Amino acid sequence: MEPGDVETVALLAAAHGGGLPAAVLPVRRLDGHARFLCAFGEPESLSWLLVETDGRPVVERAEVRDAAEVVAMCETAEETAAALVADDALPLLARALELAQLHGDAEAALAARATIEALEGLIEVVPGFRVADPAYVDRIADRANLVGDRFDLLKEAAASVTARLSGAPGEPLEELAELLWDLVRLLARDGAPDRFRDAMEGAIGAAGAFADDVQANYVLDLVGDEPEDEEGT
Repeated sequence: MEPGDVETVALLAAAHGGGLPAAVLPVRRLDGHARFLCAFGEPESLSWLLVETDGRPVVERAEVRDAAEVVAMCETAEETAAALVADDALPLLARALELAQLHGDAEAALAARATIEALEGLIEVVPGFRVADPAYVDRIADRANLVGDRFDLLKEAAASVTARLSGAPGEPLEELAELLWDLVRLLARDGAPDRFRDAMEGAIGAAGAFADDVQANYVLDLVGDEPEDEEGT
């Protein structure tokens, strides 16, 4: 699947959605079969349609629900792992490392360097063109745990540097302290990276709610039953 496929599918899906979709979200099943979840309309009142790569609509209720849940879980994984802010954080971390080395702060330097390495590892598994699939969540989870550990180091370093400030303006460590706390806030913007597992467990309900919305606002009539739960009820 390539980025150009999205444009092609958008044109094909337009015939069913009454116009070009506002978003086209690639998704892949466990068997490797690729589809596209298309959103139509304005953000506050979206309608949805799942289509095949040739533009044919999918109307099986269970298939639509499964695709919506996978898309939602992948987006939560990216957000909570700090993948969406990694590009913004890396230059700030480089500056923090420079300042820490300048002031001889080994703890802050270690935290900055370790966080840089963790985020660079995370970026490796988050491509510019993302296809949502269950395995993608697992790949992010492996790197997210490392980012979470480094996030704890960064918070500890920020607190340590701050504790050494006297409050007088223009202190040598003032810029470093502010930069470290800015990084903590940035990395936690979409959820604390050190709570990735908890966030993903909590996202199960949100993914279900998103799937409910997709089904309730589906462009076409759905057929078939809901997928069975783990107990088969």
